[in-house]
Amino acid sequence: MADAAPGPIPVPIEAPRSESLPAPEAKPTPWYEFLKTASESQFKTRLTEEIRTLIEEFPVNLGSYALISLYDPATQIDAWESNRIYTSLQELNANHVKDVYLFLVSRGGQIEPAYLISKVCKTYANARFSVAIPRMAKSAATLIALGADEVHMGMLGELGPIDPQVGDLPALGVKRALQTIAGVCEEYPGSSSAFAQYMAKKLTIEQIGYCERVSESAVQYAERLLGKRTTLRGRAGQIAKQLVYEYKDHGFVIDVEEARTLLEDDMVITDSPEIQFAEKLYQKLEQVNMMFGIAKHRRFTIVGDLRSDIFTYSTES
Repeated sequence: MADAAPGPIPVPIEAPRSESLPAPEAKPTPWYEFLKTASESQFKTRLTEEIRTLIEEFPVNLGSYALISLYDPATQIDAWESNRIYTSLQELNANHVKDVYLFLVSRGGQIEPAYLISKVCKTYANARFSVAIPRMAKSAATLIALGADEVHMGMLGELGPIDPQVGDLPALGVKRALQTIAGVCEEYPGSSSAFAQYMAKKLTIEQIGYCERVSESAVQYAERLLGKRTTLRGRAGQIAKQLVYEYKDHGFVIDVEEARTLLEDDMVITDSPEIQFAEKLYQKLEQVNMMFGIAKHRRFTIVGDLRSDIFTYSTES
C-alpha cells in the first residue's frame, strides 16, 4: 500500500508580543506627608515647580507679563517689600518690554512703601500695569491698586479704606479719641491727670504728631496715583478723601460692586483670565501654607518674582 502523501507542514505560530505600556505616572506625595520630612530647600523647590506648572498649563498665555507677587497675608508691608518688588522688576523686565502683573494679597502696612511699589510697577510696565486681587488687598495694599491700569477682582476680592495705622491703632481713631478725651477733661478737670498718664503709656508725642500728618499724606499719595488716569483726574481728590476719611471701620469691605462705583467700570474687571489665574494660584498657596503651618509651624510669603521668591518664617513665639 502506497504511503499517504505528507500533509502541509504546520508553521509554528509565534505568541503575540506584549507591547510594553508606559508605567502610570506616580502621584506626587500629598503635601502634608511630604512636609513631615522635607527640608526647607526641598519645600521651596517643589512649590516653585508647582507654581511654574500652573503658569505653563494655564489656558491663556501669560508670557506678555512680568509676573510679580506680593503674597503676604499675615505680615505688614514695609520697605523690605518695596525693595523686593523693585529688585525683581529690574531682573525680570529691565528693558520694559513686558507689561507688569502683580498678584496681590495683603492686609496692608506702611503707606510710603506701598506708594513706591505702585509707582515702580507702573514705571516698569511696557503699557499696562495690572493688579489681580483674589481676596484681600486692604489699606496700604489698596493704595497700590489705585496706581494700576486694571484692577482684576474676584467675587471675594476686597479693597479697604486707606486709613493709616500707628502701631495697632488707626491714626484717625487716635485723633478722634484725643478729641473725646479733651472734651471729657474739660467737663471733668479732675480726670485730666489720669488720662494723661494713661495716654503716655500708649502713645508718644511723636506718634501723636504722626497721626496728624499721616492721614493727609495718605490722601496726597492716593490722589497722585489716581491722577495718572486721565478719566479719574477730575475726581482723584474726592476719591482719595473718601477712602481715607469716609469709612468708619478699618476692616470695611469695598467689594467689586463698590469698587466699580468708586473708580470706573473699565478699571475694575471681573471674570478675566488674570483673575481666573489668580484664583487658582491663591487656592494652591493657601492650601500649602495651611499644611506648612501644621507640619512645620512655619508660613511663607512670595514677594518679588512669582516663580521663585519664596520666603519662610516661624509662627512660634
